[in-house]
Amino acid sequence: MTQASLSIGSAAERTPGYFGWRVLIGAVVGLALSPGPVALLLIGGFAPDLAVAHGWSFGAIMFSLTILNLASIIAAPPAGYLIDRFGARAIMLPSIAMMAFCLLLWGYADTLPRFYAISALYGIATIGAQSLTYTKLLTGWFDERRGLALGIASAGLGLGYFVLPWIIAFSLGHFGRSGASALIAGLLILFPLSINLFVAYPRERVSESRTATDSKDGLTLTAAMATAPFWVMAAAIFLISVVATGIVPNFANIARDAGFDRNEAAMIASLFGLATLVGRLLVGWLFDRFFAPRVACAIFLLAGVGYALAAGASSLGLGLPLLALAVMLMGLGFGAESDLIGYLASRYYGYRHFGAIYGVLLSILILGVAAGPLAYGMARDATGSYHVILTASAVLGAVAGLLMLLLPRFPFASWNAKPMRA
Repeated sequence: MTQASLSIGSAAERTPGYFGWRVLIGAVVGLALSPGPVALLLIGGFAPDLAVAHGWSFGAIMFSLTILNLASIIAAPPAGYLIDRFGARAIMLPSIAMMAFCLLLWGYADTLPRFYAISALYGIATIGAQSLTYTKLLTGWFDERRGLALGIASAGLGLGYFVLPWIIAFSLGHFGRSGASALIAGLLILFPLSINLFVAYPRERVSESRTATDSKDGLTLTAAMATAPFWVMAAAIFLISVVATGIVPNFANIARDAGFDRNEAAMIASLFGLATLVGRLLVGWLFDRFFAPRVACAIFLLAGVGYALAAGASSLGLGLPLLALAVMLMGLGFGAESDLIGYLASRYYGYRHFGAIYGVLLSILILGVAAGPLAYGMARDATGSYHVILTASAVLGAVAGLLMLLLPRFPFASWNAKPMRA
C-alpha cells in the first residue's frame, strides 16, 4: 500500500480495493480454524483412540468440552476489556499461537487430569481467537455493509465444520493422535496466524472517516448492562443457543428414533450444515437491508417451526422429507445468534467499549452452548425420546424470536437515517 492512510467508511466499503475486505478474509480463515470447531471435532476424533488406549469413558472424555466452555465463559469478559484497551490483534495473534501450543499438548496427554488441565488452558488462552476479536475488527472496518461482513465471516465457521472432519480423519488414520494434533497446529500457524499478520494487518495509519460508529462513541459495559435492550438480547441469545447447539450432537439418535438408517442420518446432518452456511450469509445480507431485530425474529420463529416438525417426526414417525425440511429450518437459526451479538451490540452501544460488552454477551452464549447438549441428553434419558425436548425447543425458539420485537431503534447507527423497511 502506498497511500498515506487507509480510509474507512461507507463510500470506501463499496470499492474492491478497500482494505476491510482483507480483514474479512482474515476473519473467514480465522473462524474456519477457530477454537470451537477445532476442539469439538478433534476431541470427537480422539475419543475412540483415548478410550482404547487409556480406558477412559466417552463421558469422561466429553467432559473436557464442558471444562473448556466453562473456562471460556470466565475468560470472555476480561478478554473483551483487553481488546478495547490494547486492540484486537494484540489479543488475537498470541491466542492463535497458544491454541497451536495447546493442541500439541493434547496430542500427548496420557491422564485425565492432564487432559482436563489442557482443556481449561485451551478455553482461557484461545478466547482471543474466537469471534470476539474478529467481530471487533469487522465492526471497525464496516458500517454500511456490516451485516454482510459479519455474515460472511461467520460462514467461515460453517467452512471449518465442513473441511476439518476430513482433515482430522485423514491425519488420525495416517499419523495418529499426536500427528493429527501437530498437523492442525501447523495449519493454524500457516493460515490464520500468517494471513492475519501479513495480509490482513494494516501497515499504515488508519484514517477514521465515519461519524456514526466513531471510536470515541459508545456506552461503557456498566451503562450498557443498565439498559433493558442488553438483557432482552442476553435472554434471546441464551435461549436460542441452548436449543440450536443442543440438537447438533443428537442428530444420529433423533434419526434412529424416527426409524431412519445411518446414511439417512448423515444426509440430514449435511442438510443442517448447508442450511447453516446459507443462513449465515442470508442473515448478514438481510441485516444491512432491514431492521435486524425483525430479521432475527423471523429467523428464530422459522427455527421454532423446524423444532416443532422434528418433534412430530420423533413421536409420530413422519417421513424423511418433512424431517429434512425441519432440519433445514433449524439450520437457518444455528449461528444467527453469533452474528446477532456483534451486530446489535455495535448498533446499540457503539464501538469504544464494544469488546467488553461483546465479551459478556459471548459468555452468555457459551453458557447456552454448554447447557444445550446436556439438556437434550437428560431429557432423552428421562423420557425415552426427544419429543419433549424438541417441543420445548420449539417454544423457546419462538420466545427468543418474540423477544427481538421488544428491541428499540438503534441509537448508534447511521442506518437509522436511512428509510426503514419493515
